[in-house]
Amino acid sequence: MTKPLWARPACDPDLPADLRLQIARGRPGAQPPADRKPRSSALRRWRQQRDLDRQPDKIIFPHDLHGTDRLLLARAQVAVDTILESEVRAAGLLEPDEPALRRHEWEIACTSRELTRVRGLPAADAATGAMTAAVVDAQQRALALAEESAISRIRALERYAEQVTAADAAHHDWQVALGQGGLNDVYLDLVARTAADEVAVTELDELTDRAAITANVLKSSLRDAVTTGAALPLPASRAG
Repeated sequence: MTKPLWARPACDPDLPADLRLQIARGRPGAQPPADRKPRSSALRRWRQQRDLDRQPDKIIFPHDLHGTDRLLLARAQVAVDTILESEVRAAGLLEPDEPALRRHEWEIACTSRELTRVRGLPAADAATGAMTAAVVDAQQRALALAEESAISRIRALERYAEQVTAADAAHHDWQVALGQGGLNDVYLDLVARTAADEVAVTELDELTDRAAITANVLKSSLRDAVTTGAALPLPASRAG
């Protein structure tokens, strides 16, 4: 089943693990602790929020991106998730470089943010004149080139994810086959019974042959009896 393309916040993998986890869970309210002594968990969340607010460039939220660029980020994240959440990885059969994958995700997010920023720049009317049209055309080609470059990296991630998905399918097939193979003894016992059937068939064939011989003897005896009866001389009938 294809995963829905919903982007989530992306963060710099160099951020502390607790902040990255906080981002993944969603940003809490930025209210400071009340005058009364706060709970340690509430204080910790507030400090995490304060740290996040101090480095907004380290976090990219989907709603800040243009729709096209948000989709690019979502594709990258789905591919990364597919790899990191795979069965073969859980089984220890694949060891993907998670830091490298997270770095790719972040760099794609940064490119998406930059593409969104450039898309929002004012564009001159190409109809103003030939020189203006040439400048606008060159800028649009530069934008398209940057977008295509990001897409090429995303496609590479998706190819990696496709291979991992294929490995997952093969691993599942192997597990099912292994489980089904546990029933082999039952089927071998069933096949072993065919030897008894073969003996029984031979025995029944012998009995069938004997019955055929008996039937033939009886048929011959009956024919002889009929023949003898037909040849039996009868006295001539007397005239009245």
